[in-house]
Amino acid sequence: MINPFISLSNRISCALDNKRDLKICGEKLGVFVPSPFGEDIGATGCQSAPYNGLDIVLRDLDLKPEDSFIDIGCGKGRAIAYLVGNGCPCRITGIEINPEVASVASRWTRRYPNVEIIEGDAFGLDYNDYNVLFMYRPMEVDAFICFISLLEMSLEHPVKLYYYADGQSGYYLNERPGWSLIERREIYRARGYYIHKIPQRYSVWTYTPENC
Repeated sequence: MINPFISLSNRISCALDNKRDLKICGEKLGVFVPSPFGEDIGATGCQSAPYNGLDIVLRDLDLKPEDSFIDIGCGKGRAIAYLVGNGCPCRITGIEINPEVASVASRWTRRYPNVEIIEGDAFGLDYNDYNVLFMYRPMEVDAFICFISLLEMSLEHPVKLYYYADGQSGYYLNERPGWSLIERREIYRARGYYIHKIPQRYSVWTYTPENC
């Protein structure tokens, strides 16, 4: 059972996230939406990452105009909201397979000319168009393993991967050829609030294809 104080602190954190959503997006992004594709392809439901957590996970992110960032399984676009709220100068893409939540991301991002939302399967995209990848556990373990294999077969240049909530599948990249771990830490509290009800882990990686 979760400590009542932790639950209250988490609710306050979520309320603050909603307030920030309204400022950036004009609507709240925090309500969980289950995925209709979970059994078929291992997609997880739409759950927005907390802004204070993104502050920690992406704290070394220094995007330049020539960079290209993609949120794989972007949901309603909380990570994208974080970037545009901080004045990100580069091209930002989100891909989301669930039409219900992709439509939310498409709607509020129309005001931001450097943002594109793709409704579709992340397995059908060419990731050579991007050099910074972000994931907030958009898929189950088996799907993640297949996705990493796809990246390794197709990428022609180095990329950086920020993997938030990697506790179930991040281990798969350990000592895998081409992958280098930059950082792995646990997130529970930030700025005085419990931003998660239970601790979550994240990791930051670089991947360099063999032919680079």
